[in-house]
Amino acid sequence: MTAKERSQDLNMVVELVREHLFEHLDDSDLCKDMCAVIAINLRRIHDDTEKSANAWDKRAYHSKADALRREMAWALPMAQVAESMAYNSKKFTAEDLDRLMDMLPDEYEMPKRPRFKNVEMVRGAAGAARQTLLKKR
Repeated sequence: MTAKERSQDLNMVVELVREHLFEHLDDSDLCKDMCAVIAINLRRIHDDTEKSANAWDKRAYHSKADALRREMAWALPMAQVAESMAYNSKKFTAEDLDRLMDMLPDEYEMPKRPRFKNVEMVRGAAGAARQTLLKKR
């Protein structure tokens, strides 16, 4: 994954959390699907961050690697929370949204160009992601 792709994934997460989840709080299933997309993207970001940091460690750029790990330390815990919300049987609530918003660092702003014109395109993502996880086990 390139830095550009990592940035695109991050912009997608920011847009879903800061805009679309709030707009669709009345549709719990769609919110869970968005949480699945958030979790998938954050896991990709975390994995890529580790890969980049390990490459820097091999070149003895330890301080740069550590700085990257610190900068993105929030991604994996937030991915785990979003994943639990996506696969939990209880309804998605405003408290769940608040929890996700609190975990997302304030330094990340809404992208200038929205990624989603119609967020309905993520409908079904939670079920598909769950099936993929079950197949891996």
